[in-house]
Amino acid sequence: GGILATVAATRAASLDDLALLTRARLDGMLLLGTTLAEAKSGYGLSIEAEIKQLEAVRLGAAGHPVEVVPTFLGAHTVPKERRQDRERYVDEIVNEMLPEISRRRLAVYADAFVDAHAFTIAEARRVLEAARASGLGVRLHADQLADDGAALLAAELQAASADHLEHVSDAGIEALARAGTAAVLLP
Repeated sequence: GGILATVAATRAASLDDLALLTRARLDGMLLLGTTLAEAKSGYGLSIEAEIKQLEAVRLGAAGHPVEVVPTFLGAHTVPKERRQDRERYVDEIVNEMLPEISRRRLAVYADAFVDAHAFTIAEARRVLEAARASGLGVRLHADQLADDGAALLAAELQAASADHLEHVSDAGIEALARAGTAAVLLP
């Protein structure tokens, strides 16, 4: 079911259940020697569910030896119920979600997924520029399923990282290197 199946499960889960899952996963990471991890939201796709995920990360990571860097990924995909009005969903991310997440200090970074089935370059730019204006750093899901030019956007925005990159172009690689953007390969 992909992202949308996980969205349904995440929306149905309680804050406490998500925090316990976070803690269990951090325990497993620690056993493998991990001392620093990024945790992304992006499986709620509503202001309430995205905040719940980030609060669960905070609760689950509290006092844990693995340091956790939370990232807001409300621009992971357009939720099923919003497909007919994607512009309104982008507006909600920019005007409601980002300011509230920033106000609550729930994330250090914001991320967006550029793909034919997710967000356009223009939509991702809008989200990430708003994130930066809200005091968050930026990351980008880039060129995962096709060369969408997202690595070039990540470089332009001087994103901390560009993730996936299975289809990145030579020009994208060169731009990331020049910008100092970390290339995170996630097959």
